[in-house]
Order: sequence, then structure tokens, then C-alpha cells
Amino acid sequence: MRFFASFFRLGALALLFGTLLSACVVEEVPGPGPGPRPLPPERPQFCTREYDPVCARRGNDRQTFPNACQAEAQGYRVIRGGECRGGGGGGEEPRFCTREYAPVCARRGGERQTFSNSCEAENAGFRVIFGGECRGGGGGGGGEEPRFCTREYAPVCGRRGGERQTFSNSCEADNAGYRVVADGPC
Repeated sequence: MRFFASFFRLGALALLFGTLLSACVVEEVPGPGPGPRPLPPERPQFCTREYDPVCARRGNDRQTFPNACQAEAQGYRVIRGGECRGGGGGGEEPRFCTREYAPVCARRGGERQTFSNSCEAENAGFRVIFGGECRGGGGGGGGEEPRFCTREYAPVCGRRGGERQTFSNSCEADNAGYRVVADGPC
């Protein structure tokens, strides 16, 4: 029995000593020398694919990123919202475009071309002249430009001359040279 009593006292003493040690607080007092090194800025581990362009800088390098999270993940500091514009060293930065289908007709010199959206046209060095697809005729670029259609199923009835035909959507009818005369199948 005596063994257990001394063992219990030793355990109680160890518990008391541990409690006293855990209650101690160490406070650093600034002194001579460089001091503690600051932690590196925390970078995001995962970014969304949201398109909200920002102009960011790392050293003398400026770049446009699709959003602030992606800029910070690459170690850049956001300097303003929107795309970076020329005027700095190294020419125009790449631009990121959505895959939105909002066709535009654009021109570069005498060449006209249809692009899936205005961002794509500007990236290719074209100036948008109107919304919608380019049409043949009216001077420029040698023939009809390719048109891009979605696979949306919204049937329409198209007519060319005396012929009528059902198409899966109005873009498909336009591509085939038909004029849409009614929504829905013929």
C-alpha cells in the first residue's frame, strides 16, 4: 500500500509541475539586431474561374489575370481592376476572354471577320464594327467568313427562294443561307 501512496504523490507532483509550466508565458522584448523575419504573404491554394480581370505587377512585370485570386496565386500584386493596357515595357499583355457566344463583325485593314465575341476580336488585332456576324457583299475580305453556332436546340423554319427547311437554330439557318420565317419547325 505504501508503494501506491508514494506513486500517487509522485504523479500528483508531476501534474502540478506540468500545470505550472504550461501557465508560463514567454514575452519577446525587442533588442538589438534585425528581429524576427516576417512570414511570407499567404497565397491562395485554390481559385475560382470567375472572370473579373485585374492588372497585376511583380517587379517590373505587369500582366492581366482573369481575377485577383489567380494573380495572387502567381505571386503578383493587384494594382487595379480591369486589363493592363500598353504603355509599359514589353508590349501588350495577353488578355483572357470568356467563351461567351455573342458574335461580332470586326475589321482589320480591308479584312472583315466574324468572331465569337468582342474580346476574341480585339485579341486578334481587329476592331469591332458591329454586333452580329459579318455578311457577304460590302467590301472586304474575299468571300463569306466562317460563322460560329452553338448547339442550342431552338428549331426554326427557314426559307430560301421557294424552299422551306427546319433548322436546329437560327444560326444554322443563316449559315445555310436561309432566312428565318417562323419559330419552330416548318
